[in-house]
Amino acid sequence: MSKQYFRNSLFIAMSVLLMAAAPDNDRSDKNAREPIAITSHRMEADKFGDKVTFTGNVVLKKEGMTLSSDSMVVFYDAGSKSIREIEAHGNVVVLKEGREAHANKASYFNREEKIVLTGDARINENENQLGGEKITQFLRDDRSIVEGGKVLMYQDKQGKPDARKSK
Repeated sequence: MSKQYFRNSLFIAMSVLLMAAAPDNDRSDKNAREPIAITSHRMEADKFGDKVTFTGNVVLKKEGMTLSSDSMVVFYDAGSKSIREIEAHGNVVVLKEGREAHANKASYFNREEKIVLTGDARINENENQLGGEKITQFLRDDRSIVEGGKVLMYQDKQGKPDARKSK
């Protein structure tokens, strides 16, 4: 396969991906969302156009959030061709507003704007740490649910000892 063909197919696939993630025309500017941008060393598009696989130093950027992983699979809704779900595998790191989340796997659900982290899932914010079997982050609401894990929180040392709490 020639380099020119690869560059053109990569450009076309990225264009389709960005158009699918673009906001709907009927939304007001206040609620409009930015497109999703993904970079990687390699990209492979499914013949039917409902799945795109990215491998090698994959980085996704969306509305102040950065998600990096070893590989990523983007699934499209067959009818609307909009992004339905994104699965990230291997060395997953999610950065958003001072929080850093780590896991072996992450699933991003576009409609609900949520990320489900599994496999040694943990979130660090300042010195505070959340860890569990499964962590669900709701991006719209800025909240998280930790299942089967523990929370380690530090309080200010203004006459109070460190608080360490386990669930």
